[in-house]
Amino acid sequence: MAIVLAAVALPLSLLGFWLVLSGGLRENPQRRVERIRLERETRALSQKTNSLLSETEKLRKNLDSLESVRIRVTMASGLETPEAAPEREAPRPFHLFGSGAPEAADFARALAKVRRTSHFLDSSLFVLKQHADQAANLPTIYPVDASALITRTFGPTPDPFTGRKNLHPGVDFSLPPGSPIFAAGGGTATAGNDPLYGNFVRIRHTNHTETLYAHLQAVNVTTGRHVDRGDVIGWLGQSGAATGPHLHFEMRVWGDRVDPLPYLTPVASRHASL
Repeated sequence: MAIVLAAVALPLSLLGFWLVLSGGLRENPQRRVERIRLERETRALSQKTNSLLSETEKLRKNLDSLESVRIRVTMASGLETPEAAPEREAPRPFHLFGSGAPEAADFARALAKVRRTSHFLDSSLFVLKQHADQAANLPTIYPVDASALITRTFGPTPDPFTGRKNLHPGVDFSLPPGSPIFAAGGGTATAGNDPLYGNFVRIRHTNHTETLYAHLQAVNVTTGRHVDRGDVIGWLGQSGAATGPHLHFEMRVWGDRVDPLPYLTPVASRHASL
């Protein structure tokens, strides 16, 4: 048996020595060059990936900082409340190797999105700082306490006098007579009386935005006076063509009446006396 194994092993050993001596087991020069090139590309790709991850982490930290500043600025100007501040999803770590590795295109898209968002927030903060007075004038809060009932919305609704369906150009808020009416934003007030609107206040907020407060029991401002967001400009009543005590509130942007509710944030527990 040993003789048979030796007889088989000897030729194989001789064949191996011959292949080594003849270069049969040596790496093909062309393949060696290709292997070296691939190894270099792999190292370069790894370095680039680490650099992109580092840049993404820096941008994420900058984004968190910008978002925090943006929220503080918009809250200070009344453009946003703590309840309205969006919740941001916690960042998920990238796993470049092993299971769950994202595609290169996904990584590039995520990085591009972070960059765009960072630039957008940076631009938004610049605009807010440059136009802080204009931001303070924007009508962004309810003109009444948050407990008010909305009895008629903006849009085609039945007219309470004729029963016919036509455009209701504003929103009707219902509260007890004498409830305070607040300026939805800062601006220059105009006070007056009209057969339809009764005692009213109109506030010019910007060159293209104004609000109207109608059917007031009494007015608390004079024409030409500047008011700030949240100032009491009058009290809810039933003057003019009104079937019951309520506030008729309108908003105009570039001269067109728009639904004001998407622009407004309710503010609770606001009280004022006559």
